[in-house]
Amino acid sequence: MLQVAVKLPPTIGDVGEYLADVTALEAAGAHTIWVDDSALEPWIVLGAMSAVTHRIGLGCLLTSMGQWPTKRLSACVSTLQKLSRGRIVVGLAPRDRQATDVAVLQAAGARVFTTGSHEKPAEGVIFNVESADQLSDGRGQDVEVWAGIAIPPDREAWARTLGSYEEAGATGVIVSWNARVLDLLRNPEADDRSDLLISTG
Repeated sequence: MLQVAVKLPPTIGDVGEYLADVTALEAAGAHTIWVDDSALEPWIVLGAMSAVTHRIGLGCLLTSMGQWPTKRLSACVSTLQKLSRGRIVVGLAPRDRQATDVAVLQAAGARVFTTGSHEKPAEGVIFNVESADQLSDGRGQDVEVWAGIAIPPDREAWARTLGSYEEAGATGVIVSWNARVLDLLRNPEADDRSDLLISTG
């Protein structure tokens, strides 16, 4: 079954609301919550999330690898693995020392994904795509394939989109946070009110 992950905004308005959204996403069945390193310190944000969740994967998309020396990366991930009881996932942007980064992150216990390239993927690869047809390069590999997609406009389009990515062999999709995401996760099928029509004649 296709999984759904959610990428939260890089900034936080009200901390209480932000963490309430995190717990609501876990309750609604999201597979992983992702943050990136473009604004706030992602490891601290993920640490706060780990304190209020129990099952959901906690992911960090590293977009600017220059600020993450190997030793610092290892310490951050090792600490978060302990706090989260082993739920940390890291997405790495392509760069020269990627093989070293993957080895260090895996040694710290994280699941590692590469972004935009499946040349040397670790556990999986994340592609930003516009349609399921663009995933053809990821088929047949022994890795997870995740598609970063725009959230569809309505429930019917949501169901069609999930079906097309599942058929294309994706493990899951990653959508950016939107208040509608919770509703779509909780109620993925179109509303069937035939019971109401029957009871009212």
